[in-house]
Amino acid sequence: MPLKLKGVLARNGIRHSELCDAVKQKDGKPMSSTGLSLIANWNTWPKNTPKESLQQQTRDFLTSKGVSEEEIATAFDVDGEDSHRHAHPIGIHVGQKHKKPEPEIEPLEIEMLNPAAKRHFGIFRDPFQADVNGPEDVFLASDQRYIREAMFQTARHGGFLAVVGESGAGKSVLRRDLLDRIAREGHPISVIYPMIIDKKSLTPTSIGEAIIKDLVHSAKVPRTKEGQARLLNDLLLGSSRAGNSHVLIIEEAHDIPTECLKQLKRFWELEDGFKRLLSIVLVGQPELKQKLDERVNWEAREVIRRCEIAELQPLGNNLKDYLQHKFKRIDVALDKVMAPDSFDAIYARLTRVKPGSREVLSQLYPLVVNNLVTKAMNRAAELGIPQVTGDLVKEL
Repeated sequence: MPLKLKGVLARNGIRHSELCDAVKQKDGKPMSSTGLSLIANWNTWPKNTPKESLQQQTRDFLTSKGVSEEEIATAFDVDGEDSHRHAHPIGIHVGQKHKKPEPEIEPLEIEMLNPAAKRHFGIFRDPFQADVNGPEDVFLASDQRYIREAMFQTARHGGFLAVVGESGAGKSVLRRDLLDRIAREGHPISVIYPMIIDKKSLTPTSIGEAIIKDLVHSAKVPRTKEGQARLLNDLLLGSSRAGNSHVLIIEEAHDIPTECLKQLKRFWELEDGFKRLLSIVLVGQPELKQKLDERVNWEAREVIRRCEIAELQPLGNNLKDYLQHKFKRIDVALDKVMAPDSFDAIYARLTRVKPGSREVLSQLYPLVVNNLVTKAMNRAAELGIPQVTGDLVKEL
């Protein structure tokens, strides 16, 4: 008998190929279309990958697509009435062609500040390129200032923190600022930084190897898990008793497999009396916040309940202060480039109220703002306009 998963995919306009790409088997390869067909149509699961892993990956994917919790909860139930045959995408009438959903806020193509714009405004450096070269270059509104300090205190005192933000919200800048601050102020904090690029392949074993190598570069990693665990604990314990703290930083943490996420609790619980031997800072996109929601990821509740989440918000009312900070870096007065009405226009261009609700959707993140202002400056130079105006921003 088919599963209700088939109807869930149809009603939400999700192609089978999308789900196949998102679900990885034990060998790391994507699920094949044949494998998915056997699951959806006959409730027949592959033998080489745990059923629970495939189901959890599917739940994570459906959550990222905005599928309701109710549908996700019953997706793996048997559909006795074979009702998927009559399912069609939500909001699409029978016989109506399914259109690809458009983003709430239309994105702009990435653009660089061209030489003509630099000449036009009399500037010699792009305010948004190679723009963070020291702590004085980091823009800190109250939100960023709080998260910056939370990361530092977590690293010093054995905490467990997840820093969440959209792409371009400034997560990597705050991570770099933390590393620079530790070195600049001479704090006895050892940073452990797993170098695996694809965090989907991160495992507790690879984290253990990273801890050992970052503490003692010449250390030989034991082949057995027991030997590795004992060496890891001994190194952390010895370093701690010598007066050092340790922080494990994992970027792109939204890609961490659920099983690996669960095991982070074991690392965090390493201790010497009342002192934690290891702090943990996760850095990731909003999918990480979903993964750390025990309603969605119940099996990881032990680690979720111990992890504080700090979310980077859009610039909002700090938009003008942010731009002032950027142009001050290159010794240019903001009002030389931006007209007074341009800020409201930028806010309006990158903000929407979600239809049918009062929820405000905002893309007022540094990277997005940088790109919009760059595009506006290029356009102003092309038209010969002395400043970026509100009307010009509205046309973009």
